Amino acid sequence: MGIYVRISKDRKGQELGIQRQEKACRELCERMGWGVLKVYPENDTSASTTSKRRRPTYTEMLRDAREGLIDGIVVYSIDRLTRRIAELTHFLEEQKEHGFAFATTEGEDTATANGRMILTIKGAVAQQETERMSERVNNSLLQRREQGKPHAGGSRLFGFKEGSNLQEVEPGEVELIRLGYQILLDRGTPGDVARAWNERGARTPEAGTAWDIQKVKRVYRSERIGGIVSYKGQDIGDSVYPHPLTREEWENVQTILDSRATPARKGAGKRKHLYSGFLKCGHCGSTMRIQWATIQGRTFRRTACHSSQVGANGERGCGKVIRRLDWIEARINEVVEAALAKRRPQAQAAPSEDLSGEIKILEERIRALRNRWKDGGMEDEDYFDSLTHLRSDLQTLRTREAASVVRETRTETDALAVWKDEDMQNLERRRAIVASVIDHVEVFSVGRGRKKPPELDSIRIWPVGAKPDGSKG
Repeated sequence: MGIYVRISKDRKGQELGIQRQEKACRELCERMGWGVLKVYPENDTSASTTSKRRRPTYTEMLRDAREGLIDGIVVYSIDRLTRRIAELTHFLEEQKEHGFAFATTEGEDTATANGRMILTIKGAVAQQETERMSERVNNSLLQRREQGKPHAGGSRLFGFKEGSNLQEVEPGEVELIRLGYQILLDRGTPGDVARAWNERGARTPEAGTAWDIQKVKRVYRSERIGGIVSYKGQDIGDSVYPHPLTREEWENVQTILDSRATPARKGAGKRKHLYSGFLKCGHCGSTMRIQWATIQGRTFRRTACHSSQVGANGERGCGKVIRRLDWIEARINEVVEAALAKRRPQAQAAPSEDLSGEIKILEERIRALRNRWKDGGMEDEDYFDSLTHLRSDLQTLRTREAASVVRETRTETDALAVWKDEDMQNLERRRAIVASVIDHVEVFSVGRGRKKPPELDSIRIWPVGAKPDGSKG
């Protein structure tokens, strides 16, 4: 016989629970005259419907029973075997097919239909108890969230003190977060924030490494930075503890980050060249690659139409155009600088709408709805359905309000000065400036062996908003 013993929680790791189960199972085997070949222990392992952990020992035991290594299985009680009715049904089918014995210290009999029915009923009761326990835990968690107490698990979040469970902020880090917030409002980038933090000696809380763009984004994307408490993806309310940014400031940051987010093409990595993605083959319309090449000992950059690229007509690149990049780049630079020189700072437009009244009304409705639910005046299903709709409307208004705030608070930046800063760390901002001036550039072949500079019409620069006939839209 094989003995299977399991306990869901063993915080001290002393295995006292499974030892008690094994003792009771051995006493049963001794009374029945059964020999024990192997014990299958599974300590600190849940078998409930909510658990996603695998049970390798349980799987091993079933395999041994199928292969005849053990001729029966003994458990302390049915809920030690499983708390899932579907898993119990599968176990009974396996037992019937392979003919191994099964017994519990509580005396269940699987040899008759009535015995199997009683066992199934007990399994259903065990599953129900697990689900009720899960509901109680979830309701307790929801109540904490409703009280403004966020979940405090995981590694330390930048801006909060170690071991404070998100209840205390780190003043120095809060100062950096607010500095980064102002940089983003002033048309800065996450890269600018990373440089500012690194220059001040700040390091990431997880590994103590330098900041980069993605790590900065993760900080500002965290709802906890704005004191937002959520439960199962739903915005529940505001934290009662201090937090680096207000909800409104956090939503302003989301608007800024969302406005900068552009879908990357398949296989795209970090850009290394200013005009990557802007150059199109004049023959087939596919996006041209920019690469370094070495010919006869000379190393230079060139752009080429490649057969792996898909053209405007849905076909592969023609491969007919290969050009040195320096002359093309110089011509495009002239166009961009001329466009920037014509720009004049524009007066900031007054906000078109004041949404504070509508937001206040929705917030009051949510508070009234929550109080009614807490007092037992609403069913859970009706409450969460109504809360979802109200929260969605509120989020829409707050997003519009955040966009307005971002427009009002951003200061005018000298785009020409940013453009002339050719540091690689500034590449992202320079590409954004290019995208505000140029839609794309068509590049045509100039033939082989040409010594004189190419003709001006060997490239065609399409400004933003230009129509196919060359006029402005």
